[in-house]
Amino acid sequence: MELVFSDDARSAGVDQYGKPADAAGQGAAKILYADQWNDVQVDLTAYAGKTIADVLLVVDAPDAGHAFVGWIDDVEVGPAPAEPDGSDLAAYVDTRRGTNASHDFSRGNTLPITAWPNGFNFLTPVTNASTYRWPYEYHRANNADNRPELQGLTFSHQPSPWMGDRDQLTIMPVAAASPLGDPAERAVAFSHDDEVARPDLYAVALANGVRAELAPTDHGAIFRFTFPADAAGRHLVFDTIDENGAFSYDGTALTGWVENGAEFGRTRMFCYGEFSAAPIGFGPASGGRENARAASFDVPEVTLRMATSFIGVDQARHNLSLELGGTFEEIQAAANAAWNERLAVIRPEGATPPQLRTVYGNLYRLNLYPNSHFENAGTAAEPSYVYASPVLPVDGEATDSLTNAVVKPGKMYVNSGFWDTYRTAWPAYAFFYPALTGELIDGFVQQYRDGGWIARWSSPGYADCMTGTSSDVSFADAYLKGVELPDPLATYDAGLRNATVAPEATEVGRKGVETGFFAGYVSTDTEESVSWSLEAYLNDFGLAAMATQLASAASGERRAQLLEEAEYLRRRSLNYVLLFDPAVNFFQGRLADGTFAKRPAEFDPEEWGGDFTETDGWNFAFHVAHDPRGLANLYGGPGGLEAKLDAFFSTPELAVKKGTYSIVIHEMLEAQAVRMGQFGFSNQPAHHIAWMYNYAGAPHKTQAIVREVLERLYVGEQIGQGYPGDEDNGEMSAWYLFAALGIYPLRVGAPEYAIGSPLFPRVVVTPLGGEPLVVTASDVGHPYVQDVLVDGKPLPTASITAADLRAAHQLDFTLGAEPSDWATLDSPPALTLDDAVPTPLVDLIPRQPDNPLFDDTSTTETVVHGAVTWSLPTPATPTLYTLTSSRSEPGPTSWRLEGSTDGSTWTLLDERTDQTFRWPRQTRPFTIPTPTAFQHYRLTLAQEATLAQVELLS
Repeated sequence: MELVFSDDARSAGVDQYGKPADAAGQGAAKILYADQWNDVQVDLTAYAGKTIADVLLVVDAPDAGHAFVGWIDDVEVGPAPAEPDGSDLAAYVDTRRGTNASHDFSRGNTLPITAWPNGFNFLTPVTNASTYRWPYEYHRANNADNRPELQGLTFSHQPSPWMGDRDQLTIMPVAAASPLGDPAERAVAFSHDDEVARPDLYAVALANGVRAELAPTDHGAIFRFTFPADAAGRHLVFDTIDENGAFSYDGTALTGWVENGAEFGRTRMFCYGEFSAAPIGFGPASGGRENARAASFDVPEVTLRMATSFIGVDQARHNLSLELGGTFEEIQAAANAAWNERLAVIRPEGATPPQLRTVYGNLYRLNLYPNSHFENAGTAAEPSYVYASPVLPVDGEATDSLTNAVVKPGKMYVNSGFWDTYRTAWPAYAFFYPALTGELIDGFVQQYRDGGWIARWSSPGYADCMTGTSSDVSFADAYLKGVELPDPLATYDAGLRNATVAPEATEVGRKGVETGFFAGYVSTDTEESVSWSLEAYLNDFGLAAMATQLASAASGERRAQLLEEAEYLRRRSLNYVLLFDPAVNFFQGRLADGTFAKRPAEFDPEEWGGDFTETDGWNFAFHVAHDPRGLANLYGGPGGLEAKLDAFFSTPELAVKKGTYSIVIHEMLEAQAVRMGQFGFSNQPAHHIAWMYNYAGAPHKTQAIVREVLERLYVGEQIGQGYPGDEDNGEMSAWYLFAALGIYPLRVGAPEYAIGSPLFPRVVVTPLGGEPLVVTASDVGHPYVQDVLVDGKPLPTASITAADLRAAHQLDFTLGAEPSDWATLDSPPALTLDDAVPTPLVDLIPRQPDNPLFDDTSTTETVVHGAVTWSLPTPATPTLYTLTSSRSEPGPTSWRLEGSTDGSTWTLLDERTDQTFRWPRQTRPFTIPTPTAFQHYRLTLAQEATLAQVELLS
């Protein structure tokens, strides 16, 4: 768009992102692209006083003869919006970022949440008060005048629209003569222009003259409703999404409960509320759900203080007394102070207003999750924390005032999809908020203490969703980077159970491991088998490193056991080579008999689903972030990895090969729209891929691609966009924050960061409770790193240890317009250090389908009396062996492993006493102190015991 003034002058300049505002400049910037439109602003200050004569649409086509279509909406000229002065960082946050989305195409899929950081509740406006999926859709389902309508202000606990909300409680001011209960009838039009959407405040002026405001506390909120003088009535309607709820008023307080939505550990939520003025009436609403209730008033302004509890009405009353004693302004100020403390960890200098909004909007999203699930049963001075457990079976029936959940002492945290969050969100917690992270982690370990497992997708309890037990590597990574854990051994044990036990229930642990532990991979008998396998290797890597560090502080038997487990898990993390098919040059699934699932002529890396979760073979071609050098060796070395990455970024995603999906899923469309080859950045499996160029001797390609993502894919927040895909629990946000600083946790589970290219000339990072780190960059208009100094000393590789980064005061980047040879000589750290393809563990015992001990599955078992003897085809030298306990028996406690060259004379290889198998179907590794080649082996148990499997590993 160009303006022609009455003196024939034409507008020129740059948009708010610093890109040329002419047609060629907008095309080159690629910020406007299919299905991801944008709000383009151009500063007209230089033309003040001129008269606009024409508005032109200018086309600068690269060549002739091609038809094109498009549309333009809402062209306006007006005063520039006021920008915050930096004194209140929460003012940069627009909670509506990411809400202009849907299940068909995600631009965030967020809610406009006002809440306490890591709060017990969310508060959100809703345009649909009858759903637990997408309740706020400003851009869809408008009224006959094409205006969105508000149906209420809602207490929410939604971790993701795909997982669903739970225990929604909605409050709606109604200015009609009767208290309309039907959500569609009570709905009132509103505009973004009349909203204030901040972390500490939501306010909206409705088309009928009603003004609604709320400010959050951890367990509740204060609401203020102002009705117009000519209102036909003044009512507050209390509702939920279905009939599972009840509300009553006893003349002093509103009490009630709701129990609705997603069922993954959901229990009843209770409420307690106090009005600033006594209602003149309280009873059923007019229409709508039978359980909806309305309070009617004869005053123009009503303040409601409301707190919630998962324990009971009395605890909700107690939560209100602890948190909601101040005025509206005082409660908002407290929330504002809490948010400013969290947001102040990053202070960019030289950032543009959109960049500042993006930085603080992303920090806000990061700090929404995970959520506290505990309540203070004590006093403010002497707290006593308790929680209603979402992972234990309920006890009896819930009542109108008391939960049937088991109430336990302590703190629990919930709401994290670890498959989504392990790559960036958990490393970001550890980096920016190390002390808090220790508490967050222990709040999830509490799930293990209660229910025996940490949820794969906590929402809030156990859900059979997504692949991998990624809390393993998330928590190991934090520990290795210096986060002090309240109970590091229990944290490790929770991961160890995932890594060594075949679960009975599908919603916990790893799938396919009944055979996968012994084959070295999950076979195609399990859906999404390649994803389950490759995620397992990443998690094993993190646990191995954690076990090694724990062993340094342990002693005796526990130290020895940790070291054995570390070696076993480290070797097992190299099993990714088993799924690499050199015939197709990709990872692919393997059948239970060991053959690859598809012949080369059948395998199509652009086909979605099947053995890959929410993506295709291309996006899983680099899913070995823990050992990038080993991955490079599979492709023929660093040069081969570079060629593979180049092909990845140049092969277009056409969104037509839906594979095993019944429809073209939204991730396909988003990957196509970005037009960066196969790069499906809208989904988490692609988030590390650009950083792999650091291991291909081409770090400049990492720098260029990451800069393009930062500049193109996080724009549009002014119209509710801001993300290229699902912003899951802060993961997409954390990616931006790390990349903008020029660092990235590529090898999660290793105490280090990959080096990229900073976005800002200067930024001060002050982790909460830590010392400041200054990151400077010259010539930030270009992405290419020429040199990096750490406290004045050159950094020669594209990696820095976490310890060095913590100790550093300043990182100085020199950037330039052309690639340099910086960091091209030395490869960053990896498990593999040379040109060899890694060697995975091999079970030396041939599979014997009719022998429960050697059939490579823990689904069969046998009672062992005394000794078990077996022979190998040829002599071999095992270094480890494993025993797997049965489903119901405790497992052996003492035994001897012996080897023989002739089957008659036996040599002791290992002897164990007082051993414990902590869980059913646990596979425990044991090191052979002096490995020696034998052909015949004998395992002698001191007492009769049941075993499911025996392995000799080399």
